[in-house]
Amino acid sequence: MEQRQSDEPNETRTPPTTGPAPDDRPTDTQSAPATPAADQPETPPRPNNQREPNQRQFSQRDNRQPNNRSNGSRDENVRTQRNEREAGSSDRGSRDQGAPNRGQRDGNAPNRNQRETGTPERVANENGQQNSRNDTRPNDRDRNNGNRDRNIDPRESSAAAAQQAEAIGRSEREQGAQDRGPRDAGSVVREDRLVIGISLGDYNGIGPEVILKALQYNRLQKICTPVIYGSMRVLNRYRNLLNLKDWNLNGAPTIGQISHKMTNVITCWPDQNQDIQPGQVTPEAGQAALACLQRAVDDMKAGKLDALVTAPINKYNIQSEEFKFPGHTEYLAEEFGVQDNLMFLVSEHLRVGVVTGHIPLGRVRQNVTRERIAQKLTMMMQSLRQDFGIDKPKIAVLGLNPHAGEEGLLGNEEQEIIKPLITEWRNKGQLVFGPYPADGFFGTQSYRKFDAVLAMYHDQGLIPFKTIAFEDGVNFTAGMPAVRTSPDHGTAYDIAGKNQANETSMLQAIYTAVDVARQRKEFADLEANALKKQPTEK
Repeated sequence: MEQRQSDEPNETRTPPTTGPAPDDRPTDTQSAPATPAADQPETPPRPNNQREPNQRQFSQRDNRQPNNRSNGSRDENVRTQRNEREAGSSDRGSRDQGAPNRGQRDGNAPNRNQRETGTPERVANENGQQNSRNDTRPNDRDRNNGNRDRNIDPRESSAAAAQQAEAIGRSEREQGAQDRGPRDAGSVVREDRLVIGISLGDYNGIGPEVILKALQYNRLQKICTPVIYGSMRVLNRYRNLLNLKDWNLNGAPTIGQISHKMTNVITCWPDQNQDIQPGQVTPEAGQAALACLQRAVDDMKAGKLDALVTAPINKYNIQSEEFKFPGHTEYLAEEFGVQDNLMFLVSEHLRVGVVTGHIPLGRVRQNVTRERIAQKLTMMMQSLRQDFGIDKPKIAVLGLNPHAGEEGLLGNEEQEIIKPLITEWRNKGQLVFGPYPADGFFGTQSYRKFDAVLAMYHDQGLIPFKTIAFEDGVNFTAGMPAVRTSPDHGTAYDIAGKNQANETSMLQAIYTAVDVARQRKEFADLEANALKKQPTEK
C-alpha cells in the first residue's frame, strides 16, 4: 500500500526507514480497526520545513500507545493538530502536516479516542468542518480491507470517526441512565417532564376504565409522567375485566419513587380485601375516592405535581367529616386557600364559565350581583391570558332572563346590573360584549366569534357546552394556584365495568392539564423578564 503526500504527487516510493513509523493521526479522530502489522507501510521521512517534535512526554497517553510507536512524533502531531483547530485552520493544517499517516488505522485507537475526543464542542466543531465535504466523497467503508487504508480521504476519516465517537458517547450516556434506576432517572428527567397526578374517583363508576384506556400502552409518556392515586389491586381487576392486560403499571410507594418511563400507581388506602362492584353506590368507594384525592392534594402542595386530573366522584357517598363540599372545585379552593374560583368548561372550539356554580336554582338570582360578575370576568380574563396564551381576550356575557330580559319586559337584571358593568369594562378597553340571550346565542353558533362565554348559572352554560363538546370537553378550575382539570362527565354507573365508556374526555383533560401547566410556566417567565416602564423625568 502507498501513503500519499497531500501537496505532492506520489510518483516514486520512498525507501522505508529503519525505525518504527510515527503515528501522525489527530487525537480527536476515532480510527477503524488496524490491518496486520506486517502490511503497515513505513512513513516517509519528515520534510525539512516541518517543525521539530516536542520532547514533552504525556505519560497517560504513552501507556495507551499501541505498537511501540514513536512518542515524540505522536505528541508533536497532537499539539500541532490542537493548535490548528483552535486557530480555525484544521483542514489546511491537515493537508500540510497531517496527511501522510492520517489514513493509517489502529485497532486500539477507539478506546483511546473515546476518552480523548473530548468535549461535545470539539466533536461538533469537527463535524461542522467536515460535513460539507463528505457529501461529494465516496464512502470507503464498502471497500475491502486491502484498499481501505490507501484510498480513504483523510477528511472523510476525520468526520466519520468523529460521528462514531459521538454515537458511542451517546450510547454510554443512555446506558448509564438505565443503570441509575427510577430515583436517579427522575432527577434527570424531572426538569423537562411534567408530572401529572390522576385521582381515581369512585372506583365503582367509569373512572378506572377511562383512566386505563387513556393511559394504555404508556402512550402519554412522551409528554408527561402520569401518576395514578388509587389502588393497584382495583386497577388490576379492571384490567382483567376490560381485557387491558398487555401493558404494565409501576407500583410506587411514594411520589419520590416513581418511574418516568412508565405509568405509576400509588395505593392510597389498605386494599387487601378490596372488591369492586361496578355500578353500585357503596360507602367504601366514597371513602376510597376521598383518600386518593387527599393524597394527591398533599403531593401537589409539596410541589411534587405539576397538575391534577380528577376522575368523577359521587357527591353523596364521599360526604364525611373531612369532606363537606358539593364537589371537587369547592374542596380544592378550601385546600389551597382561595376565596373564589371559576368553573371553566373548555374544548377546542368553546369555553364557558359560570357566575354561579353548584347552588340551588332558587338562590341564583341573589348571587347574580355586579361584584360577583366583575370578579368572574376578572378571573376569566386572567386565565385566558396566563393559561391559554390569549393576549387580548374577547368575551361574551349572557343575560340572566329569557331573551336577555327583552329590554326589561322579562326582568330588570340585564338593565340594572349586567349592561352597566359591560359598558364600564368597554370604556376601560376590554373586549366584553353582551348581554346575549342564551338560546339564540348558541343556536346561531355565535360563540365561535369569542374566546370565552360567561353564563349566569350552571345549567345555562353547561347544557349547551355538553351538547356541543361532550366527548372532548374538559372541566378546568381557573383562579387557583394549582392546575386542576377533570372530564366533563360523571360516574356513569349504568355503563360501569361494561367496556362501553369513552376515554376521550379523560384524554383531553390530561392534555389540557399539560398545556395549561406549560403555558403558566412560560407566562411566569415572560412576566419576570418583561421590560419595566421607566418613569419619565419632568
